[in-house]
Amino acid sequence: MISRSIPVTRVAFLLRYAELVGHMGAPVDSLLTASGIPDELLDHPAAAVCLKSAYKFGELACRAAGTEHLGLYIGMNTALEDLGPIGEHLKRSTTVYDYLNRGIGMYNMLIKGQRIWLSDHGEEVRLNVATIGEPGLGPHQSQLETLAVTVMALRRALGSYWSPGNICLTYQAREAFPEDSCFEGTYIVEGAHTSYMAISRSALGARFPYCRRQAQQLPECVETHPFTDDLSDLVQLQIEALLCDENLHIDTVAESLMMSRRSLQRALAEQGTSYTDLLASIRIHEALDRLQFSDETIAEIAFDLGYTDASNFTRAFRLRNGISPQQFRQNLSAEQPAG
Repeated sequence: MISRSIPVTRVAFLLRYAELVGHMGAPVDSLLTASGIPDELLDHPAAAVCLKSAYKFGELACRAAGTEHLGLYIGMNTALEDLGPIGEHLKRSTTVYDYLNRGIGMYNMLIKGQRIWLSDHGEEVRLNVATIGEPGLGPHQSQLETLAVTVMALRRALGSYWSPGNICLTYQAREAFPEDSCFEGTYIVEGAHTSYMAISRSALGARFPYCRRQAQQLPECVETHPFTDDLSDLVQLQIEALLCDENLHIDTVAESLMMSRRSLQRALAEQGTSYTDLLASIRIHEALDRLQFSDETIAEIAFDLGYTDASNFTRAFRLRNGISPQQFRQNLSAEQPAG
């Protein structure tokens, strides 16, 4: 069996870029198409998108915005409150060191093929950022955004004017960094062998004023489920994200993973499954939940899950479960205790 590890990130990480350049009048749909990203994916933040496509979109977004530092602006304007459950998890950090470890754990769960980590260098520690492929304008945005978000978050513990001792970046930009950025006062080296941000060891113990100690576990939400190297798991994620979208099709899923339909079908067959089997299983699983926990009619569920009509849904449901959707609901009602 051929092992296929596809570097991917979440669509959610593209939304701010799309929103910003869209407000500037750039043709977002055209930028997505040129990047190899189906435009319908933007409606599904939890879906996956190939890192190479995400990098390409970041590059094209920069060119549309007329800056090489779009990721810096986005990172500076992203607060922990903007990150939903992930931000809430990070806000439970007690110290700078705790925050960095939580952030690294979340980051490496949500992105596959790109990673961050801490390394010890005597009086300082380094937050390292590694992207795939050669240094380029697209990967540069990901690095800038990651470092800028970190600086803005650490300022909550270290003061509003704190900045890292130095920053090294693998990309050599032609454009100077703006004087009023969160990197102001930081010694910046571009065209370096590695990308990192240096933080004084003495800063690691600084405490966050808003610390919430009562909950330490990761938030329970789909966005925190880690990517795996199993292609069928990745295809399931895409189907689940796009399930109620009229554009759900094997070609859309294949395109989002930078594969042809035939390559995707062949790779899934090597794993003993198929797109059709995965789609059918996910549809029935969703149907079971809706039959149990919603008041939708059988026809409404069938239509929303992509069946041509209620009869086809009933046949598929009976094939998997041995009874019809109506019988399943009746059985649930019979099991309910008398009020």
